[in-house]
Amino acid sequence: MTAEKAKGKAARSNSNVTIVDIARLAGVNPSTVSRALSGSSAVTLQTRARIAQIAKESGYIANHNARMLRSRKANQILVIVPNIAAFSHPDVILGIEEALEEYNIGVIVGSTKGSEAREIALARQLVTGAADGLILLNGRLPDELGELTHYSRRIVAISRPVANPGIAFVGIDNEQAATEATRYLLSLGRKRIAHIGGPEQSPIFAARARGYRTAMEQAGLEDISDVQHFSSFDIAAGRDAMRSILSRKQLPDAILCASDELAFGAIQVARERGIKVPEQLAFIGFDNHPVSEAFSPALTTISVPRRRLGVLGAQTLLRQIDADVDVAEPQLLPYEFLVRASCGRNGFAS
Repeated sequence: MTAEKAKGKAARSNSNVTIVDIARLAGVNPSTVSRALSGSSAVTLQTRARIAQIAKESGYIANHNARMLRSRKANQILVIVPNIAAFSHPDVILGIEEALEEYNIGVIVGSTKGSEAREIALARQLVTGAADGLILLNGRLPDELGELTHYSRRIVAISRPVANPGIAFVGIDNEQAATEATRYLLSLGRKRIAHIGGPEQSPIFAARARGYRTAMEQAGLEDISDVQHFSSFDIAAGRDAMRSILSRKQLPDAILCASDELAFGAIQVARERGIKVPEQLAFIGFDNHPVSEAFSPALTTISVPRRRLGVLGAQTLLRQIDADVDVAEPQLLPYEFLVRASCGRNGFAS
């Protein structure tokens, strides 16, 4: 028997090798094998290398690729994010991985870096079959996919809805959250409440501004509603917003910020100018940034269940792909309102 024939016979004899078999040979759990073969950093380089070698020797990789070609499935889901460095994305992606892991489906993360061309190039992976589905965290559906409506069941938006009614959405009720936060400030006796918002064209920040306006209107204070929208929602924008507010004759006594980072920047400038927080000026943020509890004063904020959003988003995508059905209604998870020192107690410092 020639070496080539022997090699072919070995490959055929391993045609039924599964992840469970590799896990037994490697002495690890099947989920660890799944993560290792998808390149997850949750598995050490040494373990990944050992599992890859066992898979190669057993013929698993070759057989897996053959199954992929026969079924025309890549067993990969692409997640598009606007900025890979944003603090909110890792928790969502962990949730996505958690939901897909048991199905041996890998996760690819692509950052648009603010480039439309990059966005389109990433989205084409769905069209070419390099990815079986698409999860959007950027709040935007590439125009190319918007014209291909038969792909809508392979796309889910998380956290930020897209301007396409055919795309399933998983998030929170941002409008209601902002209304609740504003009402809390009103309950403390604050009336001159301002709102520092993010990009007005963003559905999230538009919803938060609506929630603020609703609460002010219901309190009979619509005439003194004060909304500033900024093109970004980072610390620098918060500083700029606060400098603008401090240039006015009459200052607010509370500010609802559309992100925690906006609040960080605004509080920093306010304290530099000798304004006492929260005695003179109370603050509420949004998103429960990891630093918000350690900030001084600890920031009252809306906590978004990011990991749970990732799990539900991935489950929704799988359901749509497997059953070929639409999930038409937005799926909204409960948020948590975390009251901390930046509002004080009964309108005064704790």
